Amino acid sequence: MSGIRQVKTLAQFDWHFNPKIAKDDLLGFVNSRWIEQAFNLVLIGDTGLGKSHIASSLCYEAILQGYSSFFISAFDLCSRIKKAINPTFKIDYYAKVRVLCIDEIGYTYHKKEDCDILFQIISKRTEILPTIVTTNLPPKQWGAIFSGSVASAILDRLSFNGKFITFEGRSYRLLKKHK
Repeated sequence: MSGIRQVKTLAQFDWHFNPKIAKDDLLGFVNSRWIEQAFNLVLIGDTGLGKSHIASSLCYEAILQGYSSFFISAFDLCSRIKKAINPTFKIDYYAKVRVLCIDEIGYTYHKKEDCDILFQIISKRTEILPTIVTTNLPPKQWGAIFSGSVASAILDRLSFNGKFITFEGRSYRLLKKHK
């Protein structure tokens, strides 16, 4: 029910494949009281660098600590809400889950309606519940997927009690493919 398709833990993460990943920053976040203090985390970087692995691991850790958690792609989140009989009820559900991870913001084109949905959920969670976001776009490029005002508003809310960590390097999948 958590949306996690395959359980991946932080212990399983291969920190050695890419020394450019900010391990100390990530572990500092993980070892903080991020759930209780509603800290947000935005993981930024190209495909295959481990953003989704880290994000789903954090959701899994939250579950092990007894918290509700949901991991979902931005595309699937918007699709589910648009298909819902009562979209407001669905928005409120995602706004209230204790730990929410919105994966892959920016990987697909977001219509205005999608942007409004994402803004509503993130806005309702601000200062109350932690939100984890993974994206391939640096914040200054979010205007390409959201209107400028919505991008600013979402980033402003994620920045409050938020940490932005950029992943750099080669794709783990490509590295494993060539071995």
